[in-house]
Amino acid sequence: MARLACETKMGFYPTEIKSIQKVLNKTVSFPEDREVYALDCCAGEGEAIEFIGNNYGCKTYAVELNKKRAKVATNKNIDVVLNADAINGVRKSNHWVGLNFLNPPYDTNASGGRLEFDFIERWGLTTAIGGVLVLVINPSAADEKMAEKLRIQGYRPMYSFYDADNADYKNYGQFFIVLQQQLPNFRASVDKFLSLFENPLDINSDIEVDKIKIKTGLPPQMFKEINMPRWKIEKHLKQSKLKEMFFSELKQAVVANNSIEHPNDGQAAILIASGVLNKVLKLKDGEVILKGTVTKEQKEYVQQNAETAQIAGVKLVDHYKTVIYGLNLTHAQFIKYD
Repeated sequence: MARLACETKMGFYPTEIKSIQKVLNKTVSFPEDREVYALDCCAGEGEAIEFIGNNYGCKTYAVELNKKRAKVATNKNIDVVLNADAINGVRKSNHWVGLNFLNPPYDTNASGGRLEFDFIERWGLTTAIGGVLVLVINPSAADEKMAEKLRIQGYRPMYSFYDADNADYKNYGQFFIVLQQQLPNFRASVDKFLSLFENPLDINSDIEVDKIKIKTGLPPQMFKEINMPRWKIEKHLKQSKLKEMFFSELKQAVVANNSIEHPNDGQAAILIASGVLNKVLKLKDGEVILKGTVTKEQKEYVQQNAETAQIAGVKLVDHYKTVIYGLNLTHAQFIKYD
């Protein structure tokens, strides 16, 4: 996805799928018997990464900052979609992606630097050794500084193409750079990068290139939001049986003759949560919502004769045990409090 300073679309401007298809078909050889791990860290509504997954047999991962677009992407055929700031809001591993499709925002950061450089620094090393980075870029960021950042990360410059039929090329000069990740100590010359930047070929021409036999990559050890968005937590709760199980137990409550065995809904709110049921609590490790249950136990108390010290009897006393289950809204984890 390209974000070409389009305010009416909140900076969102998708790259044409046909252009992506032309570039991949001409430059990359995908294995027929193995699944390639593919990533788009600027996914928008997920059209590009879904297309890559459906047409090239890839397991797909995506990141999108905007909540509305991330929700749209979640409903598409994409294996994992994160709704987070790709620069500061994601925990991730390096060197696991077979195909890294990177179309960063064409804009400046808060310090006045180019966002394209921030995305290269943050996501360039996600590509597996032998994997391919397809970088979508415009001429304003294709300079010696960009070349140096890619060089330091161990990329080999392979090909660059523009699509004369693409409106983004006609309006903004957008083009595609194809690079292959090498071993960490590999360093191509800056001049080779600059040559690709300055001399892209027309993807519609008859020129043939040697296709890159792409490495598949592997599952990431870490790929998650630092703070899971609230809409995802609510979605998981609707799909889980936690709420159903909790209220099912309350409905089965019976009242004994001598004491309250199980409280009703109102009594449960008082006994279990002391007024915090269904309210969010702010704890040291994040926000937590509590639910729980109460069970009755009997404890034995031995009664002794004060004068003879002999056992006079055993008294059974009702004892109530509360178990609270906390859902950490920050990390989406369940905790049991006995």
